[in-house]
Amino acid sequence: MRHEHHFRMSPEDALALLARAPLVHLATTTPAGAPVLRALDFALVDGAVTFHGARTGEKAACVGRPAVVAAEELVARLPSYFVDPERACPASTLYRSVQVHGRLEEVTDPVEQARALTALMARWQPEGGFRPIDPRDPHYASALRGVMVLRLRVERVDGKAKLGQNRTPEQRRALVEGLRRRGAPGDAEAIEAILAACGELSSAAPSPPRPRT
Repeated sequence: MRHEHHFRMSPEDALALLARAPLVHLATTTPAGAPVLRALDFALVDGAVTFHGARTGEKAACVGRPAVVAAEELVARLPSYFVDPERACPASTLYRSVQVHGRLEEVTDPVEQARALTALMARWQPEGGFRPIDPRDPHYASALRGVMVLRLRVERVDGKAKLGQNRTPEQRRALVEGLRRRGAPGDAEAIEAILAACGELSSAAPSPPRPRT
């Protein structure tokens, strides 16, 4: 990870980013070595990235293979003119990202399968409105036999928060001022993120932007 001394997140913050991500990307390989990349709906269950799929297809063939799951969070896009009125080079993006490494495994215990699928439902349908998932319930028994539940137990976490730490104080002040003037949705939060990552600005920072009406 380039400039990791500037950008590295704590494992706790990286896993919190993963937990709030709307989806993740899974990268792995088939037994033949072919690359596999998939966008996944998921839930964290006992610290493992858990998802489901068909019993046939590439994901099923990747059980037992090393894999990486990644998520990212856009904080703000920064036009070049925030820092320089002519050069395009300063254009950049503030973001947070996380990668977790592990090995894919199938969840075969029906009770654990039900827990995983219940966690997915709780994530996206917290209001309920469905019959509890129970492997002993005839409504679900055949469905649980037909679905494949997979998980990746986290063996290593890499988190990155690029929030202007590599910029000079003058450049960071220009970025904060540019965000304040622009006042687009999310710019107030971007200013707070820069200030949290680069505390020396706090005493001289302009007031946050007002939402546009």
